[in-house]
Amino acid sequence: MPSMRSRDGERGQILVLFAGGLVALLLIVGLVVDGGTAFVNRRSGQNTADLAAIAGTKKLADTWRQAGNPGVYTGGNVYQAIATSVAANDCADASICTWTARYVGQRVGATFQDLGPVQAGDTTIPGWNGGAQALGVKVDVTRTPRTYFLGVIGQSTWTVGTSGTAIAGQRPGAPAGQLLPIGFVDPGTTLTTRLYALTSGMNGPGNFGWLSWSGTNTAGDLATSLCTPNNPPFTLPRQFAGDPGKTNADDVRACLAQWVENGETILIPIVYAAGDPASPPGCQTGSNGNNFTFCIKALAAFTITGYAQPAVDQINGMYLGTIPYSAGADVPSGVTAPPTATDKFYYFGLAQ
Repeated sequence: MPSMRSRDGERGQILVLFAGGLVALLLIVGLVVDGGTAFVNRRSGQNTADLAAIAGTKKLADTWRQAGNPGVYTGGNVYQAIATSVAANDCADASICTWTARYVGQRVGATFQDLGPVQAGDTTIPGWNGGAQALGVKVDVTRTPRTYFLGVIGQSTWTVGTSGTAIAGQRPGAPAGQLLPIGFVDPGTTLTTRLYALTSGMNGPGNFGWLSWSGTNTAGDLATSLCTPNNPPFTLPRQFAGDPGKTNADDVRACLAQWVENGETILIPIVYAAGDPASPPGCQTGSNGNNFTFCIKALAAFTITGYAQPAVDQINGMYLGTIPYSAGADVPSGVTAPPTATDKFYYFGLAQ
């Protein structure tokens, strides 16, 4: 028969095991609950950082583009634009959410040049009067939500850091994955912003024709490139295969209908006219049938408002203007200079 002392020892072991198991259970629950809370806060912080970077960069671009004295703040500033954005996007309580911002310049490897902090008293943009020019801002957001279960091991908060970088600047050339494969024959200097009908010919222009980024000639590939722009990066000027003939495919019409419905501004290539003596050597628009090629010389901003049916041989829309390029640029080489007052179009968006 076991002694009373032996039973007391067993009770003590059970208490130790229970306490250890309870702590382990609390840690597991803490990792699930508090870890989930941290994950939600990280997503919230990322949204805050991205939106603030965009707001600050938009103010930066507007300042670069102002006439007369670009680079000098004439009303409001980048700091205030960022502060307003973070306050409106779940980062108003400094006890759980703080932020800092820095000007950035050109990309260097995997990051961007650090051009110093964005401060409330700034009156000029870095580089406006010499030196490296600020192309955007990086916003770092730190959130420190309190924990619910991990306090048992002394961790009362869980720090989560996120950052967002946005830039704006002159387009160096054709962007990858953003062009629709619609070859618009160079309108010259007579075309101004107005409604316009792009009409195709039998194998090529008229004043528009389909391009093929991959060299294939199928309605399915054309529809894919129209619905989800997938052009490769390239240097201007550049020759691509044509996708000749009239196109009578449901998928192609459906993709064009998508752009008509959303009314977004699109980018399409401007090509040399067939036989244009200004075409560079080895880059021509012309030939017959499946051998038809297009030589891209620039880009145009365009809004599609309608198209002919059933065979799509006419596209109606608003021509908004030509985007210039630097011949021989390594595209996409990245934004290297801020927008100016004379830039009708420029790049603007998140970069990291």
